Amino acid sequence: MTTPDSPDRAYDLLPPTLADARDAIHRAHGDAGGSTWARLLTIADLTGTETDRSALLRILEAMIHLDPVSQLCAQALHIRLTSYTHLAAAHPATRSTA
Repeated sequence: MTTPDSPDRAYDLLPPTLADARDAIHRAHGDAGGSTWARLLTIADLTGTETDRSALLRILEAMIHLDPVSQLCAQALHIRLTSYTHLAAAHPATRSTA
């Protein structure tokens, strides 16, 4: 997980993580959040403790194919990930200290 003091922070932002995906599923699915998350982990063949980008991409793919609510969560997280990736790439070029 990227921490606030990580050198790869861009514009004081953090990339989304598997923990962010879990939190989104729990918020969106309410009481069914735990079982929905467990199902997603099984589909993506993850333990839920992974911290790499690959795990996030796998869970997003599983979310896209699960149900409409999970699809919306996946879309929002994908937008965050894409935005972060583009901002992080542009950050060195702008030499911004923000």
